[in-house]
Amino acid sequence: MRIKILIILSLILFGCSNKIEEQPKEFDYPKIEPVSEISSSVAGDAVSLSFKTDALKENLKLQIKNAYGNAILSPENTEDQLVIFKIPKNFTRIAGPCRWKVLLNGHTLREGKFDIATNTPKATYIESYFGPRSVTAGNNDFSMLTISPTDAYDNPLDDGTEVTVKYQFQENIEEQKIITESFYAFYNVRSTLESGRILVSSECNGVTSKELATIVYPSNATDFTISSSSAHDFADGNQIITFTSDIIKDEFGNMVTNGTLVTFVIKNENNAHLYTIGTTINGIAEAKTLHPDKASKWEIQAFVTGAAESNITEYTFKAAIKDYPVHFSKGNRNIAIGPFESFMKQLIPDGLLLKLDIYDTKGVFITSKKTTTKNGVCNIFLGEHFLKEGDYILKIKAAGITKEFTKNLHGDTVK
Repeated sequence: MRIKILIILSLILFGCSNKIEEQPKEFDYPKIEPVSEISSSVAGDAVSLSFKTDALKENLKLQIKNAYGNAILSPENTEDQLVIFKIPKNFTRIAGPCRWKVLLNGHTLREGKFDIATNTPKATYIESYFGPRSVTAGNNDFSMLTISPTDAYDNPLDDGTEVTVKYQFQENIEEQKIITESFYAFYNVRSTLESGRILVSSECNGVTSKELATIVYPSNATDFTISSSSAHDFADGNQIITFTSDIIKDEFGNMVTNGTLVTFVIKNENNAHLYTIGTTINGIAEAKTLHPDKASKWEIQAFVTGAAESNITEYTFKAAIKDYPVHFSKGNRNIAIGPFESFMKQLIPDGLLLKLDIYDTKGVFITSKKTTTKNGVCNIFLGEHFLKEGDYILKIKAAGITKEFTKNLHGDTVK
């Protein structure tokens, strides 16, 4: 009995292991033939693909792919055995290869491609770019003109398309013929020796671009000369001295650009430096500053930073104030200085600086006070809260003149 059971189980297992695997059904490809072969078209033209087939035409699809994108189309006409697919305008306006496949239930029945050419006869448009819009004189700098001619549907024209570049400077008009490569063309317009404006334009297939321009600015300034002038040469601290340059030019003789900054550096006899600035108008820079308030000798030189420098010119100022009186009162605590008279015995303008240095009798500095003149005079009061009674050395400095006094300060000024 046991043997019979084992034999039955063996037969069952053997039968399971030898099941016949199901085979997929083979796809039955229907017949399909193109009615007319299309190998090329022109951008913008209507394109249709027609096929003759015995398949169920409603299930047929056309897949197209080009630079615009990818799409699945259904047939437009399915009468008789003819099936027609119309390619959308968005695809037919893009130049380049356009690939297609006829599909049935995911299977490719037929495939091919056609080329779409640019539509040059319809219209030509020119995209042009020019820059930089400013260059420096001297034939070493240039602006690049880039031209990209296209058809009416913005397709770049074929390589080898001829483009004419025209450029004008002053009385000269020149032109140059170039050809497109990789769908564009370019031309370098070099700067000139003279400053001015260069105009450029381009032409392709009888169509001209818009006018573009670059400005040729003067090159770096070269060395120049300066001069000084004033109504008089007295050091009154009031009159204005004017520094003027000649016409500043670059190495090619072009007048430098208006607004060029010129720095005038002034050195006096004590090697102290002052400066004033001016900007050019019609190539000439002018700067002004006040006269010193004491006799002085100035050396003036001007600079265009990083580019040029001027000669060194000198200007000597004579003392306008020869002397001034000093009066002490109220226990020598009240000091009246002046009147200060200028070179024609006139009172000096308000604002002359006066300094009082105070020392003890051993020459040790204690403190100082400063003031300025008003109506030709000035006054300093040394109150008891400021200096206690005693002997002091007082040094007064004004208009380059120093006066020294030894005074006893006394008296009660608090009451």
